[in-house]
Amino acid sequence: MLVRKLFLNIAGLIGLALLSLSAAHADALRLEAVDFATLSGDQLRLDFTLSGAAAKPAVFHTDNPARIALDFANVANGLGGKPLPIDTGVARSLIAVETQGRTRVVVNLLSQARYDVAADGNHVFLTMRSGSAAKSAATPSPGSKTPVLPRIAAGSLPSQSLRNVDFVRGDKGEGRVLIALSDANTVADMRREGGKIVVYIPGAGVPPELEKKLDVTDFATPVRSIETQGETGRAKIAVTPIGEDYDYSSYQTDNLLTIEFRALAKAELEERKKKEAAYSGERLSLNFQDIPVRQVLQILADFTNQNMVASDTVQGNVTLRLNDVPWDQALDIVLKTKGLAKRQEGNVVRIGPSEEIQKQEQQDLAANRRVEELEPLKTELIAVKYAKAEDMKTVLTGASSTSAPTAAASTNQSTAATPVNTSESESVVDVSQSVLSARGSVTVDARTNTLVVKDTTANIERVRQLINQLDVSVRQVLIESRIVIADDRFTRNLGAKLTANRVGASSSTASNTTPGTVSKDGSLTFMNSLVDLAAATPQGRLGATILRAGGTLLDLELSAGQLEGKSELLSNPRLLTSDGTKAVIKQGTQIPVQSQQSGTAGGTTTVTYKDALLMLEVTPHIAPDDNVIVDLHMTKDSVGQVLTSANGNQNPSIDKKELQTSIQINDGDTVVLGGVYEDEQRNDIDKIPFLSEIPGLGHLFSRSTAVHNKRELLVFVTPKIVRQEIARNP
Repeated sequence: MLVRKLFLNIAGLIGLALLSLSAAHADALRLEAVDFATLSGDQLRLDFTLSGAAAKPAVFHTDNPARIALDFANVANGLGGKPLPIDTGVARSLIAVETQGRTRVVVNLLSQARYDVAADGNHVFLTMRSGSAAKSAATPSPGSKTPVLPRIAAGSLPSQSLRNVDFVRGDKGEGRVLIALSDANTVADMRREGGKIVVYIPGAGVPPELEKKLDVTDFATPVRSIETQGETGRAKIAVTPIGEDYDYSSYQTDNLLTIEFRALAKAELEERKKKEAAYSGERLSLNFQDIPVRQVLQILADFTNQNMVASDTVQGNVTLRLNDVPWDQALDIVLKTKGLAKRQEGNVVRIGPSEEIQKQEQQDLAANRRVEELEPLKTELIAVKYAKAEDMKTVLTGASSTSAPTAAASTNQSTAATPVNTSESESVVDVSQSVLSARGSVTVDARTNTLVVKDTTANIERVRQLINQLDVSVRQVLIESRIVIADDRFTRNLGAKLTANRVGASSSTASNTTPGTVSKDGSLTFMNSLVDLAAATPQGRLGATILRAGGTLLDLELSAGQLEGKSELLSNPRLLTSDGTKAVIKQGTQIPVQSQQSGTAGGTTTVTYKDALLMLEVTPHIAPDDNVIVDLHMTKDSVGQVLTSANGNQNPSIDKKELQTSIQINDGDTVVLGGVYEDEQRNDIDKIPFLSEIPGLGHLFSRSTAVHNKRELLVFVTPKIVRQEIARNP
């Protein structure tokens, strides 16, 4: 009986102990969340939320590396074991670890910082700012005068309020929302909700005069409106931007919170589009602590109505906080965090570990290869409409060969999808990029421009689809060019000729003004001219006897000539060619050139011909926006002066005019590719020294030639894309 009572007492004590332990476990505190906000004076406040009344934790710090650690006694960790990024102020990240009945939170710092710790209800606040040493205000060292941050008084949050909400425009078009707070230590929570930037201020009231909506569209900034309203236990300021091409930032100075919006530059927009292009799903927000991955996948499947199948090996928990992100991006983040991968199969998304999915794909690929090796081959004829069948064969086989054939090629050629090395053709064909299978082959019938394809059914269908995409009508371009050569020539010659003539004794007059002697019987004896500076190309002469002394006559002859000429040469070559195809047109003359070779008796004279051509060579390329990129080479040669070589042969020279360029032109536009303008002015004077300097008479001893020639070369080009309607109905 005593033993029975003893056992019953022991069992009751054990039961009470278990009940007390269970109650203690049920009442244990839990660290549920952590938030952070920036305050004035470059301060950063971390807000730790517990499941019950919080006691002030023990705090210590290290200098190298710079860290602050908080020990929460008898508190369970609800933040998970992974680092949480902060990247604000002096804090870089934090991590919470539970061990031996307590949770230690380690805050990683960028540098040493001053800090203050305070507890208020179920919140613990850690306020930090940069400083030369990290000293806790809770445990100051003796005699230390290091300034500390003021402790937050309990119950101070509910007494906060908004004083004013205003808007100003910056010098560079940025928009600034100015929020005046009643206390510099006010905590503001900013987030993106439904295309708006929303600021929540916990515990703050809103005066009735501030509850309104401000329309600031006329300020020409990225901000459209600002709406302020009070909610239960907090104030809400919603900023509506104009469009999505903006960026925003916030900072606080004393009790003034500023939110700045600025328009993005073109380069920033392109960078953002590149980052966002991969995700286009509906946006959502997720905030979970230590939730199983399978539950997250279920939430995403319910949100998107997607069919998802998760492998049995998908296990583990994840902690995430995502605000306003595309659901497909959220899914990728969760999968990458847990080493998972997804595959889309029809309307079903299959999810599993990356290694498992890769292994399954390799097995499927090997099975498909085995089936392909056993599948019977079939032969089909595929007609090629626009391209050359031989070119299509090269595309299908991916062949590139170098050969020196010893026999003429036949009309029908066959190429199998395996490397070929024959002694007859001495050719090696590389078909490693073949579209055909290892057993497939393709033969060309040049007469009907048809491909004869022998392969499996699936591969033949792929070949047919590829040919349908490549065998299309190539667009054509008409290239019109104009070469204009304009000449304006002017030449003027002025000269004088002075001669002496002697008249015989029986002659009373001399009518001839040419130099020489006139005898009594009328015969002439010529003498040298005194001055012979007549015009080079005289068009008129005027002669007179200016002096007669005895039998000698002094005659003067004035000559002058003027040449004016204008010419314009227009060459208009035209070419019609296909997109990407080079076309050439030539017109001109072959000029014979004689050359003499020494070394033989009398030398050997050979005749060669040189081309003096008008040539247009173009290769057009039509861009997707209907611009035309033209590679152009144009020459305009003509026969020049006849020159005498060293061996006495006279051969004409060739005046060359050449242009080579690559340009982009709008369809139908005319542009000037280039031009050469020459302006030649020359004044030549032939004169007798000293005599030509005599005032009034010096012109009788000189000859002047004035030349003024202008020459201009212009080259125009006009590309015109030939529309299919015009091509069918010329």
